[in-house]
Amino acid sequence: MDAENGRVLTAPPAGAPAVAVAADGAATPKTEAKPAKSAKPGAHIGQLTGIRAVAALWVLAFHFRPELLKSFGFLYPLVPLFNVGYLGVDLFFVLSGFILTFTHLDRMAEGWGPKKMAGFLWLRLSRIWPVLFFMLLVWGAYHAFSLEANNDGRLQAALDPSRFLSHVFLVHAWSTAHHDWNPVDWSLSAEWLAYLAFTVLVVVLARMLVHVSSRALLVTAGILVVPMVVIGMGFQDGSDLLWNGDTIVAGIVPLRVLTEFFAGAVVALLVMRHGATVKLPWFLKPSAILVAIVVVVYAVQRWDPAPRFRFDQDWRINGHLMWGSTETVVVVPLFLLLIGSLAVSRRDPATKVLASRVLVWGGKISFALYMVHWLFLDLARKVISTKFVIPDELSGWQSWPYRLTVLVAIGLAVLSAHLVYRFVEEPCRRIMRTLLPSSMRV
Repeated sequence: MDAENGRVLTAPPAGAPAVAVAADGAATPKTEAKPAKSAKPGAHIGQLTGIRAVAALWVLAFHFRPELLKSFGFLYPLVPLFNVGYLGVDLFFVLSGFILTFTHLDRMAEGWGPKKMAGFLWLRLSRIWPVLFFMLLVWGAYHAFSLEANNDGRLQAALDPSRFLSHVFLVHAWSTAHHDWNPVDWSLSAEWLAYLAFTVLVVVLARMLVHVSSRALLVTAGILVVPMVVIGMGFQDGSDLLWNGDTIVAGIVPLRVLTEFFAGAVVALLVMRHGATVKLPWFLKPSAILVAIVVVVYAVQRWDPAPRFRFDQDWRINGHLMWGSTETVVVVPLFLLLIGSLAVSRRDPATKVLASRVLVWGGKISFALYMVHWLFLDLARKVISTKFVIPDELSGWQSWPYRLTVLVAIGLAVLSAHLVYRFVEEPCRRIMRTLLPSSMRV
């Protein structure tokens, strides 16, 4: 669940193949027309960093939602949003495809070959692998301690060396195995699959930028997400778009990441072609699209056409259903519009908020927050189950010991994310980048 960390998105570098836009929106070779304008060279698109913070917090709220909703009754109106927080991962997949295409397309396509492919993959490893491996060690120590302290045989499976190695090599989500070790790092394995595909398909994307009309690119982006929307709508409510009961659906991880990643990549082609000149109507501005996403999420869950509860369990807290309707997967196409709109909008209120200092900082630590938050959720649940006797009553859930446990867990997750970003993610990324020969850099 990682993008380029929203660092710097630039126009194609000097010397890269130029692209022009004909009157009908189709791209033509440089010899036939003037070069098209692209995004402002060296522009830092802070709002695309800020949206990472929103996505990570959405996932965090989804996982903490039982504890949050038991502790703080005033959050009940947010139940429909919390229940589908797993869609934050889909937002990351779209964003990742967009940013990596925008940043690397021209440098990858020019002189494409094994060196460029290996260089790109090394850069991606430098971004995700240090934190993944660090958290594997943390989870290993945590599981080992829990095994010794609680004699819990269920932890033995997580300590399987073969599963550890599958995490190390980022292939652990390519099968239907259960999530183990760090339960949330499956999305990194999924993204690694997308990175491998990108190294090959980048030449196809470069050709599409030159030869495919803008209208056809827009249709292509929409078509790419149709399979995930159609299949996702048939899942059980509360399935996280992964599960059929207690089993991960075969093939759903590659389908989910590859379609959404490359849909985001196609949106990047449109922005590269028209980003500096496009004037969006009000209904395509980021604020309007964000409102539309929220409205669709609430509307779908209010009038769910086919309730299908996971495990056939009608799970409710104080009368509020905790399963999110998987029909809300229909908002994924809106994610494409949102990312493209954010990339070209500068004065929209949502753009300004997302580009604020706090959210840009949140975006920078979002990857680390995603990777560490489940550990603190697990710790909080252990503390609650062993230290407090919480009756199934509102008064017990809203006691201050319970509330403080939840708040401290979230606070420690954010603090730890900042520390991991500062002392693990960034230093290791810089070191790994320096190890890459200049001839392989992209």
